[in-house]
Amino acid sequence: MPKLLLFSHSGLSDEDANGRTMKALLRAWAPGELAEFYCDVQPPDFTAAAHYFRVTDIEMLKAFFGKRVQPVMAASDTPSHAAAKGRPAPRIPGWLKRQKYNFAFKWAREYLWMLSPWGHQRLRDWIRAFDPDAILYMVGESLFMDRLVLDVAEASGKPLILYHGEAFRIIDLNKRKGLERAYYQAAEERYGQLVGRAALILYHSEFLRQAYEARYPSRARGLVAYNGGVCDYQDYVSHTPLKLTYFGNLGVGRVPSLLQLADVLAEIDSTLKIDVYGTAVEADAALLRERANVDYHGFVSSQALHEVIEQSDILLHVESFDVRLVDKLKYAFSTKLAQCLCAGRCLLSYAPEGTASTQYLLSEQAAAVATDLRELRQVLTEVVTHEEIRLA
Repeated sequence: MPKLLLFSHSGLSDEDANGRTMKALLRAWAPGELAEFYCDVQPPDFTAAAHYFRVTDIEMLKAFFGKRVQPVMAASDTPSHAAAKGRPAPRIPGWLKRQKYNFAFKWAREYLWMLSPWGHQRLRDWIRAFDPDAILYMVGESLFMDRLVLDVAEASGKPLILYHGEAFRIIDLNKRKGLERAYYQAAEERYGQLVGRAALILYHSEFLRQAYEARYPSRARGLVAYNGGVCDYQDYVSHTPLKLTYFGNLGVGRVPSLLQLADVLAEIDSTLKIDVYGTAVEADAALLRERANVDYHGFVSSQALHEVIEQSDILLHVESFDVRLVDKLKYAFSTKLAQCLCAGRCLLSYAPEGTASTQYLLSEQAAAVATDLRELRQVLTEVVTHEEIRLA
């Protein structure tokens, strides 16, 4: 296989959603053929790639104030072979992380990344030593990362591939003001440069591809690469009582939808419960714990989650119906859908009709889908009371 250099905020991972997406996308590559530059705190996963260059926000700040950082990590440096995973890096303080959309902080972060001596020359030497055949960029919303990818692509002359898992660059500038508008205007201009250089552009869903291509026409080839899953689950066996499971992201307004689903379930069958796996903020966790028919388990490892899924009868997917969020999230396409579809269990989705995931599930007839409360009562009643529907 050609050697591939990946740029992404998140590291390749079995635990992080973006990390799982990219690991699944690149599973055909042997670890020695894959290298990654990333900025998040996940430990390097040497089962996916043998070469990493990681600089976190904390390390970037330390370097700015004169401290040394050690960004290069390779499988050959670990004593327990390539299957070993390194240690996570320190996270930024919670109060600072909550400033993610304070655009004064956001601009400051971008300039610090450009100015800090975190290892620019060492990165160039590391890339030269790896000598990739192509560059893959998981597009986020960082101006610094955009500029870095462009510089590397231009200096190396290697083909550039863009991957979109989110609608980060589909922003209505007319609804933005001040520093926020200036930031997204700069992001739009920088993305135009990336598109002009790209040889191939990959999208997480057809819905997302259409939106990007309408806004950013390109001569580059565009393809949809749906997130993959490993289909190694045991055959489905029905349980008494039924086991309903929600796993995954509990942010972006999903908890109210999940609680609404729990209330409808209580009306249908008061003996049934929903097992919830994922990390919720404390306020949402408290709401989940208050529901008599919800068991909130928090975070579990990918291996433990595999066993949970195998023991489930109905897997649940929800999205927010909050009018402040629906438009922002319409291109969201949950990474867990591939896991659900691979599992061979009944999937029930409760999400607005206009979301990318709902459009996909309806077009493929791949799940029991409810797009409003009336449909939820009907669909949930059917899957709970009729085994033949769960097996369909």
